[in-house]
Amino acid sequence: MAAIFATAAAWAPIQAIAQTRDVNFAVVGKHAGYEQIGEHRPERQFYSFFSEIFLAEGTPLGEAALIRPDGREVAFTDQRGAMGPTQDQILLVRGGRRYDSAAALDAEWPNGEYVFRYSPPDADEPVSISVRLGEGEYPAGPAVWLEQNGAKVAFDSVDPVQDLVVNYTPFESGRADPRQICDDMIFVILRDEDDYKVDHSGRPFQGQRFMLWSDARRVIPAFALAPASRYTLSVEHAALEETARGAGVPVMSTRAVTTVLEIHTLPPLPQIMN
Repeated sequence: MAAIFATAAAWAPIQAIAQTRDVNFAVVGKHAGYEQIGEHRPERQFYSFFSEIFLAEGTPLGEAALIRPDGREVAFTDQRGAMGPTQDQILLVRGGRRYDSAAALDAEWPNGEYVFRYSPPDADEPVSISVRLGEGEYPAGPAVWLEQNGAKVAFDSVDPVQDLVVNYTPFESGRADPRQICDDMIFVILRDEDDYKVDHSGRPFQGQRFMLWSDARRVIPAFALAPASRYTLSVEHAALEETARGAGVPVMSTRAVTTVLEIHTLPPLPQIMN
């Protein structure tokens, strides 16, 4: 999870209230997924719904529910025990499927107040924290281009012995949070052929640097790359609709867009015999 940046990303705003020892932060959001092939403009593929509770290391907390605006409860799945690349330090709700339109997504996952509810191990009463997911706009799907050694590089010709600079169109709708809890964010993630994360730009509220809406690029270090390999690169622009705090835990709602593209590294250079 360690991150290296072309320009240093800002630290997350310092929270004035101490966080609980069990939860770092929680998010509920709607998402639009884009695909970019070569130099072509990213094209939207689907919409989806998600909610995540990011757990502190070592917490025994494992059960939680998301209360929808219509009162229905949806149980979170504990990803710590998942097998393979989906294993993570989070509790997760997925929308169940991908939607062809924003209207279809909204019909199944309505806008309104969502409530995170969980029972801390040593607490007498459950914790309930609400945040509103409204009728906001999705940011534009970012276009992506790559550079190495100061020059533009094709997606299928990445040199695995050089740092890879990931550039993307500006997050024009991004803004600072007027509540000073968390600004709009950017996530850049590189996954290998088996879908494991080999490089991640960082998450907020976890004591590490992460990317904000004003960051213009990210550097993926050469040691994250292997020769003759295929990777999936994703660039996400996450616009936060509402931020709040409850029980010392930051929560947020978001409309996010992600552009996904495939990159290939070159094979190793042939050995020269003396």
